[in-house]
Amino acid sequence: MQSGDAIEIEILEDAGGIEAAWWDLWHRDPHATPFQSPAWLLSWRRHFADGNDAILSFWEKDHLIGLLPLFEHEGQLLPWGAGTSDWLDGVFDPSLDPAALSRGIAALGRPVDLFQLRTGSPLLHMPVPGRWREKAGPAESCAVLSLPMRPNKKMAQNLRYYRRRAARAGLGEPCRGIARDIDALADLHTRRWNGRDEPGIFADPRMLGWLREALAALEAAGLLRLYLLRNGSEMLAALCAFGAKGRSYYYIGGFDPEHAALGLGTILVGHTIEEAQREGHRSFDFLRGREPYKYHWGAVDEPTHGRQLIPPDREQTDAQR
Repeated sequence: MQSGDAIEIEILEDAGGIEAAWWDLWHRDPHATPFQSPAWLLSWRRHFADGNDAILSFWEKDHLIGLLPLFEHEGQLLPWGAGTSDWLDGVFDPSLDPAALSRGIAALGRPVDLFQLRTGSPLLHMPVPGRWREKAGPAESCAVLSLPMRPNKKMAQNLRYYRRRAARAGLGEPCRGIARDIDALADLHTRRWNGRDEPGIFADPRMLGWLREALAALEAAGLLRLYLLRNGSEMLAALCAFGAKGRSYYYIGGFDPEHAALGLGTILVGHTIEEAQREGHRSFDFLRGREPYKYHWGAVDEPTHGRQLIPPDREQTDAQR
């Protein structure tokens, strides 16, 4: 543990004992997304357990004011959630001094690769630790729709058309699902991708086990937004989204490929956007990927950023190779 300016820096090997403090900090950070919540990340780490942990924590009078969970991968430290999360960041009280963050990074003593950072992230703007080197650049953007939605004429016509077709086919209105519906969603998602001769993300068995646990925790925290389309008792489409702090996030969806002509994906996306508007959300985040349908809804790219921080001893080692 290091101390300075009344802020203590501690590198933890396990975050389970600070879950309550983590949630409290998450609520205080106005920019923290569901992807930085303990509901998302603690379960992620249980299922994606490769590499040792280095959980950088910042304390002021026994009060958690900053948290950056990292794990070791191929000689560097990466944020928890890497590979399966579209926004990667720490959780920070607005009062945390960026200079303290820099001291915390220096205490790690290992290269740190940060990416998918929002433009205003403290991790992007903190000073480079003394004698360290940085490499910075753009990361993959997310497609974000400002709310209230103002779809173009063609998109609005498509949505009305598909809703009429679904009604004539006997489908009910979209309804709210629950966390355990992730199994049916995973099946629909996999069937769709298998129809393209691709495995889909659930080919990795860790994904479904993790999402079962994560969605249950997000549901308990009031952050899960899962919507379904049914034909009687048969589920034909499902969409998993999250909502927090004025923003919705579309994470994953699936629909029965045998009913593709009904535009079930369009219907569910439209419904989820309308529900986000009813909640008073200001934006709908389609997350990473440049699929054309996102821009048909009116989304625009929101940049994310990467920053690699390299300690002086590693720089010397690399120069000797």
